[in-house]
Formats: sequence, structure tokens, C-alpha cells
Amino acid sequence: MSRSMARLLHGAVNLLTAPQSAIRRAMTLARLAERLDGAQALSIPTKYGPIRALTLRGPHLAAAAVGFAGEEPELLEWIDGFEAGSTLWDVGAATGLFAIYAAKKGIKVMAFEPKATSFGVLVEHLALNGAGDDVFPVCIAFSDKTEFTHLQLHQMAAGSGGNSIEGQPNQFGEHRFMFNQGALAYSMDDFAKIFRFPAPDHLKIDVDGVEGLILRGAPGILQKVRSVLIEVEGDNAAEAAQRIDPPLNAAGLIEDFSVRTAGSGRNRLYRRA
Repeated sequence: MSRSMARLLHGAVNLLTAPQSAIRRAMTLARLAERLDGAQALSIPTKYGPIRALTLRGPHLAAAAVGFAGEEPELLEWIDGFEAGSTLWDVGAATGLFAIYAAKKGIKVMAFEPKATSFGVLVEHLALNGAGDDVFPVCIAFSDKTEFTHLQLHQMAAGSGGNSIEGQPNQFGEHRFMFNQGALAYSMDDFAKIFRFPAPDHLKIDVDGVEGLILRGAPGILQKVRSVLIEVEGDNAAEAAQRIDPPLNAAGLIEDFSVRTAGSGRNRLYRRA
């Protein structure tokens, strides 16, 4: 029904704007889209105040916003436990909803998102929520080495996942992607050294399959963080004993097994021993 209604509305708009010149029609449609976008911004209630989300920007973003409280409650509970003044690196920040949640608690956040469509909406969300002073957005990828590469996109829509670094499958072993976006990738240790950033107190990694590569490039950072929450699904879950656990355990980070089966069941939490 929703698709049929959308087609009818699209036809009505085309009919109403048909008498206009091409330039005026283009401007009218753009302004209509802008008004709909702003008017349909969803207000997500949280214990730290509302988060506004531009849900018309893509179905995955809309689902993430509507299901914000219930989709990954273990992630929210982890952030709730941060001490005042803590720092968080959100690696794979998507459109920034969790980064903004942390900022509303008083956490200083660096939000890393290499996908161009998601990064653009992330920045808009920061402006929409007045979070620009507390969340520093960075459009780069992390991997095991520093290089120019491609981000392999599974879908173009903002907030959609299933992407990967050039030559790597995503977490479900998929190798076919619809577009290769140029990207600058850093090892996490190189990034911190080059730009003189101290290690964060907490680290969130949700990057659809290359989590192991990122951990391999971050031995120095991992030695200093207090905790790491990492999404482990598909091939990563099957190979966690080889890809995920060794670099974390070597840095003195031990899994809190109570989180593995809590909430979404996708995340694993590692704390300083």
C-alpha cells in the first residue's frame, strides 16, 4: 500500500508542477523535498534528551531511528556506564545516532565514517542536534595499514551496511559490491601518531567485517583503552578466536561474556583486566 500511495503522490506532484518552467519546477521539487525532510525528522526520546533524525534519508536510517532504544540496548548500557569526561572513538559511526547519544551524556566523541552518503547525514545530524562541539566527525576508514584504497559499497543509502575495504569480503563473505568509493585508510596507531591524538578511553567498532584488520593495526591504542565494544557477526563470529580475541587479549582486554548474549546478540564487550 505504501508503494502505491507513493506512486500516486509522485504523479500528483508531477501534475501540479507541469506548468512551471524547467528551472522553477526543479526548485519547487527540491524545496518540497527539503520541507518534507525537515518536517519528518523523528525525535528519539532518550534519558539525556531527544535526538532528532532525518528518517527520509534512507530505509536503514529510518529503521535505526525508530528502533533506537531496542535494537542494541547493550550498546546504550555500555555508554551509560562511562565516567564523566570520558572519550569515545566511534569507528563505523554511520549517521551518528550513537555518537550523539554519547555526546548528550557528556562524552567527547570522535566519529569515524568513511562512506560518503552516511558521513554527509552524520554531519547534518550533528548540526540538527547541536552536537558539533562534542562530536568530531572524520571521513576516513581504519584498516591494518595506511593507504589510499577503495570502500566497497553494498548499497548507496545513508546508514546502510554490508560495506568493506577493497579486496575484503564483508562479514557475511559477500564479494560483490555495487560501487567502489575512493577512501583514505589509516591504521589506528598511525592515525594517532600522525595527528597526535591520545588514545580514547572507550572504543566502539562496527565496520561490517574488517574488524580484525582494524585490531591488527591498533596494538598501541588497544594497550591504552579501558574498554572495546565490537560487533561480531557472520564470518567474524566463526573466526573470532583467530581474528578478534588475540589482539584484544594481548592488550590486556578480556571479554565480558554477559554482554555476548544480551540485547542484539551482535556485540562483544572487552574490558581492561
